[in-house]
Amino acid sequence: MMNVPVISEIGHVALRVRDLAAAEEFATNVLGLHLTERTADALWFTHGTPHHSLQYIAAEEDSLDHAGLLTPDAESLAEARKRVESAGLRIIGDGPVSRGVEDGFVFEDEDGFVFEIYSRMTRTEPGSAAGVLRPRRLGHFNFFVPEPRRMERMLTGLFDFRVSDRIEEGVFLRCNVDHHGIGVFPGRGRIHHCAWEYPTMIEVAAIADLIDARGESVLWGPLRHGMGRNIATYVQEPSGLVQEFYCDMERIYDDAGHTPGEWTYDGHKWVTLWGPHLTPEGFAELGLPPGTRDRTERA
Repeated sequence: MMNVPVISEIGHVALRVRDLAAAEEFATNVLGLHLTERTADALWFTHGTPHHSLQYIAAEEDSLDHAGLLTPDAESLAEARKRVESAGLRIIGDGPVSRGVEDGFVFEDEDGFVFEIYSRMTRTEPGSAAGVLRPRRLGHFNFFVPEPRRMERMLTGLFDFRVSDRIEEGVFLRCNVDHHGIGVFPGRGRIHHCAWEYPTMIEVAAIADLIDARGESVLWGPLRHGMGRNIATYVQEPSGLVQEFYCDMERIYDDAGHTPGEWTYDGHKWVTLWGPHLTPEGFAELGLPPGTRDRTERA
């Protein structure tokens, strides 16, 4: 029996993109990430010292290649693999699929999303951040899937995620003290957004100013969510994935003493305490589908 949850952090995300140059420009000048490695058809970026927290892979489609989840140690990694195999999910890689990842395995869930589970990543020297708003870390993902409870059962049953808040069929799940590491909501089968944590609202507002200075507009925000209480601003990157910039998320230190909130879609407080604005029209339809299975290759 494990004494700690088998997943401790959100690790990285790998995206297949049709326009690699546009993706590089966005990651560098908007996300503020540091390029750690380049090949003819792939780019690796980091927010700090891990080899990467974001990867772009040149492709004929814009889609999610895989999402990376980090275990605290080798014992937890072995336990995670045993649970995935016992659940009958398909192992599609017996080792890491990403450069810089030093151990792990890769599997596909029932919605076609690919996850890389690992415990070790190569460290790198952080690049200069002069003139760049660099995030502290990659904080969470949100998925929209046809059967949210099925993905919830996988994340809680296999990887020890805990429920922080529910809203009807949707749920926010945590793997550490942060209110959520993964959100799962009803939809057509997409990763909707990735979220990057910044120190304060000052940096989050500065991102919005940066977008304006580029002659563009944010999708939504700044706002403070009711669930999670994080201050957030949303931007769409060239691939179509939504990127969230956030700060000041609720933290839950007492798992045993926490009672998940039960929210409904009535009203606006669940989504923004600064309402009364609900999500922009079409916002929930954005994001990227999982990449087709036969394109998942070692990169």
